[in-house]
Amino acid sequence: MKEYSQATVLHLIDTTGPGGAETVFINLLRHFQKAGQRNLVILRGEGWVADKVREVGIEPHIIDSKGSFNLNYINVLRRFVSQERVGLIHGHLLGSNVYGALLALICRKPMIATFHGAVDVAAKERFLRTKFFCIGRGASKIICVSKRLQQELTDRSTLPESKLKLIYNGVDPDLFSGSSDKNLKAELGLDQDSILTVSVGNIRPAKGYEYLVDAAIEMATVEPKMHFVVVGHQRKGLFEKLQKRAESSAKGVPNIHWLGFREDIRDILRQADAFVLPSVSEGFSISTVEAMMAGTPIVATRSGGPEEIVDDHQTGMLVPVRDPAAISAALMELRNQKVRETITRCAAEVAREKFGLSRMLREYESLYRELLGNQSYDEKCRT
Repeated sequence: MKEYSQATVLHLIDTTGPGGAETVFINLLRHFQKAGQRNLVILRGEGWVADKVREVGIEPHIIDSKGSFNLNYINVLRRFVSQERVGLIHGHLLGSNVYGALLALICRKPMIATFHGAVDVAAKERFLRTKFFCIGRGASKIICVSKRLQQELTDRSTLPESKLKLIYNGVDPDLFSGSSDKNLKAELGLDQDSILTVSVGNIRPAKGYEYLVDAAIEMATVEPKMHFVVVGHQRKGLFEKLQKRAESSAKGVPNIHWLGFREDIRDILRQADAFVLPSVSEGFSISTVEAMMAGTPIVATRSGGPEEIVDDHQTGMLVPVRDPAAISAALMELRNQKVRETITRCAAEVAREKFGLSRMLREYESLYRELLGNQSYDEKCRT
């Protein structure tokens, strides 16, 4: 049996593509790997997450886990925990939280379950009560990334309130300082006096992009220089419906550009004149915080998490969900230079203080130390 001078942490996550939860996952890995902790990662397939894990300096273990309560997968994880002498398990999103909690019960290990949004508590999820029961029993701490999500878990599950803990997702403000040396307007073939309104997020129902399309249709006649840019993976069926919605408008085709997935989000945000989050349900929007740090004024829906990030008319504009007219009105209000300057200055200060990456890392670091106890947790992890 190998002997290690440091505690070993096993990291699990449901998904393989890019997104907010995945970015937090990678940021945590990068921090603890740099600090000298021994980290092991199990993923369910290749993709963006696997590539980023390798960039951190960790070779992920790829193990398929199709289906609910996959007993073979649990058995493989159990052997892995034993052989690698894992001291702590950290899961992200519902599926990995369930497996991590079961593993913690079987192997008698401490476990952290991080929930990232309303999708984790969707009523249509199969065996949801059973999954919550497993997590409630096996997890040592259950992390919620917003107060709204914490309240939903309290109201809709049997998870012990004593185990619930709020840790906001964090963003590195240094990545969004300064100006971009790229020219998105030129890339899109637009005049330099065009107005860029950017939305960031994978195309899925909860993101409410149909209401963004309707707002873009309205703005095409009110402010024809305004162009809407959408960045994020495009789920084929829904994306085609959105395209059809835009192209079939009786008011004319809106100025909307679908960029798909991009790695240069920070450059795009630093060039944007406004940022719009049209979600109908949102746990915690990392892209909204990134826009605040980039100095881009925000229009966000009252969809859950954004109300904890944005103070209406102080650090951004909050509008009702499913209300394209409200989005349009808020964007027009942000055309006022004085309003823009006041909001962006205040937003940047709040984002750095409340949602900075260093704060998130300190809170997780403290939790790791608490749960690992005397398991030789390396003091180099303190920053």
